[in-house]
Amino acid sequence: MLVLLLATPLCAEQVEFHRAVELALRHSGAMMAANADRARAAERYRAEKYAYIPTIIFGSGAGYSVGQPVAIAGQAPSIYNLTHSQALFNLALQQEIKALHSDSVAANIDYVDRSEQVILDTALLYIELDNTQQRLELARRQKQSVDHALFIAQQRQQEGVSELIDTKRAELDSARVELLIAQLENSLDVLRERLGRSIGMAPSTVETVSGSIPAAPAVREEEDLASVALTNSASVRIADEHVRAAKARARAEHRVNYPSLDFAGQYAEFAPYLNYGTTYHTDHNYSFGINLKVPILNLAQNARAAVADAEALHAEAEAQNMRDQVAAEAVRAQHAIRQLQAQMKVSRLEYEVAEANIDAVKVQIQNGHAGIRDEQMASADVANRQLLLLQSQFDYLRAQLQLLRQTGELRLWALGEK
Repeated sequence: MLVLLLATPLCAEQVEFHRAVELALRHSGAMMAANADRARAAERYRAEKYAYIPTIIFGSGAGYSVGQPVAIAGQAPSIYNLTHSQALFNLALQQEIKALHSDSVAANIDYVDRSEQVILDTALLYIELDNTQQRLELARRQKQSVDHALFIAQQRQQEGVSELIDTKRAELDSARVELLIAQLENSLDVLRERLGRSIGMAPSTVETVSGSIPAAPAVREEEDLASVALTNSASVRIADEHVRAAKARARAEHRVNYPSLDFAGQYAEFAPYLNYGTTYHTDHNYSFGINLKVPILNLAQNARAAVADAEALHAEAEAQNMRDQVAAEAVRAQHAIRQLQAQMKVSRLEYEVAEANIDAVKVQIQNGHAGIRDEQMASADVANRQLLLLQSQFDYLRAQLQLLRQTGELRLWALGEK
C-alpha cells in the first residue's frame, strides 16, 4: 500500500488569487527579513530610551588587599556589590533617541513596502500563470486544427489535387504551433515552480482559478498620479525618515559638547578578614552622587559633527532624488497604461476582424473563389490574433498593478484592505 501511495501522483489543488497572496506573505523570506529589521530597529530605540532608567548590576570581587583598598577590575575587594547608574540630563542622548525613533518608523514603513512588493510579485506570477494556461490550451486546440489541415493537404497531394508546396506550408504551420506549445509549456513549468515555492506548496499541485482574479482597476487618465504617488509612496516616506534621523544624529554630535548629568551609586560589603571595619568603622560601604561632565575642548568631536552635517545634507539630496524619481515613474506608468490600453483595443479588433474573415472565406469557398488553404490561413490567423490578445491583456494588467504599487493602492486591490 505504501508503494502504491508513493507511486500515485499528487492531486492538483486549486488556489484562489487571494489565498495565494496571503500564503506568499506568510512564507516569504523577504517578509521574515523585514520583520527582523523592524524588530531590531525597535529594540535599538528602546535600548537608548532605557538609559534614563536605572541600570543595576550585582557582582562580587572577593579578594585580599594590604593597606588602602585598590580597585580590582574597577572595584575594591568585596564579598558582593551592587552598582546602579542612569542618565539624568543628556542633550546628545535625546537627539540620538529621536534618530533611532525615525529609524524604527522607517523600518515599519519598509516592512509594509516589502509586503506590497511580495503582493505584486505573487499577483503577477499568478496572473501570468493563468494567462499562460489559457494560451497553452488555445495553442493545443490550434495544433489539432493544423494537424487536420496537414492531413488533408497530404491526402490531396496523393490524389493529385494539390501541389507539394501546399503540404510543406501545412507542415510549416504545424511546426510553428509545436514550437509555440513547447515555449508555453516551458514557461508554464517555470511559473508554476516559482509560484508554488513562493506560497509554500508543491509546484506540481498548484492550479489557478481564473474567476478569482480581481477585475482590472479603472484607468485614471485625468488624476494627478504624480501627487498621489508622492503622498503614498513608501520609498518617499522612508527617505524622509532617513532625513529626520540624519539631522537628529547631526544635532546629537554637536550636543556631545554640551554638559551632561548622570546619577550613579555603588554598595559593597567588604570581607571581615580585611579588617577595613576597624579603619572605616564598618564593612558596609555605599557611595552615590551626581556625575557632571562639561566638555571644554574636543576638536575631534567637532570634526565628527561636521561629518554628520554632511551626511544629513546627503540624505536630503537622496530624498529629493527619490521624490523626482517616484513622480516621473508615476507619469511614465500612466502614459504607458494609455498606450497599452490602445494596443489591447487594437488586438481585440484584429481578433474580431479575423473571426469575421473566416465567414467571408467560407462564402468565397462556396462560390469557388477560395480554397481549403485560404480557410486554413484564416483559422490560423484567428488563433494567432487570440494569442496576441491574451498577451496584450496581461501586459495591460501588469502595467496597472505596477502603477498601483507606486501609488500605494496595491494591497487594497489585491486583498481588499488598506
